[in-house]
Amino acid sequence: SVNDVATCVCNDSSYAGKKFADFSPLLTCLPNIMVISVSQCLLTHLGFDYTNMHLLNNDSDICNIHYPEIINNNRVESMQLKVQSGWCGNKMTFDSSKLYYKNSLYIGIQNKSVITVNPMTLNFTCSYNMTMQTSLIYALKPVLSTVSISGPNGTGSYALTMSAYNNPDYTSPIQAEDTVEVGTYIYLGLFVKDADGAAFTLRVEECYATPTSDPSDINKVYIVRGGCAYTNDVDSWVEQNGKALEARIKLSTFSFQSQTNVYIFCNAMLCPNTTNSQCDKCKTARASSTYTQTMINIPLDDNRFLNSGSQKAVSWTVMLGFILVLLKINN
Repeated sequence: SVNDVATCVCNDSSYAGKKFADFSPLLTCLPNIMVISVSQCLLTHLGFDYTNMHLLNNDSDICNIHYPEIINNNRVESMQLKVQSGWCGNKMTFDSSKLYYKNSLYIGIQNKSVITVNPMTLNFTCSYNMTMQTSLIYALKPVLSTVSISGPNGTGSYALTMSAYNNPDYTSPIQAEDTVEVGTYIYLGLFVKDADGAAFTLRVEECYATPTSDPSDINKVYIVRGGCAYTNDVDSWVEQNGKALEARIKLSTFSFQSQTNVYIFCNAMLCPNTTNSQCDKCKTARASSTYTQTMINIPLDDNRFLNSGSQKAVSWTVMLGFILVLLKINN
């Protein structure tokens, strides 16, 4: 104890003979934060000052908050960083399968008459698998729409996003300047962020397309009905629905004759995640509901469309141009 106050001190004998090669920082990569932790006792033994540490390219106080903690019975000094490009000097890169967040930590030296080490720069990187959600981070102008959706019985408010993808892995977002040919496949992904996956699942009840922004337009082409694929008009597949906080829908693209736009409407809801839940089942009955509406708009190149009925030659930017999401709010 120090002044009758219980405290933890370094056992110097445990670090006798330790060299810089024995220094091994701990990097923890969590979904929303990165945590870099360094041994207080080893750094002190080597001549470093763990109290003088900060991100290399950012001296803002909010970016350089560090704190002591005990990990595996060792005293460490830790710092948390948001998983966000540009935050406090974070640099993001990516390849076909992963996102990488990089930063550098500066650790100073002790103020002693005899200096045996130079200040340290510690580079660290967290990698994250490319997913439906993370792939939207690097896209410059992804086609997406985000609105608020309530939980069952109106509990809570969460962000629900709908986007369109080029590939069956849902990791290559369609972007504003992209074009898609009629008859090719696109992949509609819907997901809810910050909700408890153990408590809720996302169900897409219905999706349909119209040539206008009027959801009651009589020229409807159904894609999903009752939670399952509706293939009377166009080819579609519901690949995931009602089992998690993501829904996945595969669609063969099409256009309305002599129209340059397609509007897609989807009705979605959050279900309780229970053993007897019917959220992933097909249903034919439709209950009355209140919907929240949002829309995204991308200008179309009219020259790409033909006035004849030959759809094969029509460049299908229609799905990219407009996606309207109707979200079901439980009463």
